[in-house]
Amino acid sequence: MTITSIQQQLATPEGFAKAVTPKSTIFGIAITSLVLSVIGIGMNLFQLGSASGWQWSLMFRFFFDAGAIEFTGSRAGRSEIWRFFYVYGPIVLLPLGIVLLIVHFATRGKAGAGLYDSYRQRGWIGRQLLPGLKVKNGNNQVDVAFISHPSVPDAEFEAAAHHYAGYLGTLDKKATKAAASAALKQKVLAGVSAAALAPGVPPAILAAPAQGAGQYVIVVPPDASGKGSLQVLPIKA
Repeated sequence: MTITSIQQQLATPEGFAKAVTPKSTIFGIAITSLVLSVIGIGMNLFQLGSASGWQWSLMFRFFFDAGAIEFTGSRAGRSEIWRFFYVYGPIVLLPLGIVLLIVHFATRGKAGAGLYDSYRQRGWIGRQLLPGLKVKNGNNQVDVAFISHPSVPDAEFEAAAHHYAGYLGTLDKKATKAAASAALKQKVLAGVSAAALAPGVPPAILAAPAQGAGQYVIVVPPDASGKGSLQVLPIKA
């Protein structure tokens, strides 16, 4: 895949839609709601089954009864709280997840068209190189990538990424952790100028979480008024 072939594919709305999927907060919330619902239902069935000797008639009879099982011992209070979540949580979360999924699929086309227009107006195709910096995002480790800008020659971009990689290679474990913490304070997870992490780097080069395993990504910055957020998205082959 070359940058020329990518530009040709992204030149039409149809090609763009096949290659780029907009990020969707609604979709993420929907999936989280459904997963939590499944966990709650599973735990509710497990507790009822354990208490009733897996008599399904009793399990279904008391499925929506948070007081069907009596907990004893020092952890009784905490168990009661979780019991209420297992019983009543799915009643809220399951319909919520389904509704949000419907909203997501109903608005996906409009969101894709809006992203395409934004890309055509102010976005670009960037190369991503990984200098070796990793930061924490919740419980996960995320690779930070340097992402090129059309105004920066390839040789200069590569030199900047390699220079920063060499710098990271000289750090011990404590200093590497400090560099990762500093990057998080600079909001690297949202995407920032790489100059915020490595002074002297051309400010147009971005530092952001790596997107997929491909060499190229699309970058869509906020509009001229500052509305919206920086988007860095993978390009599907």
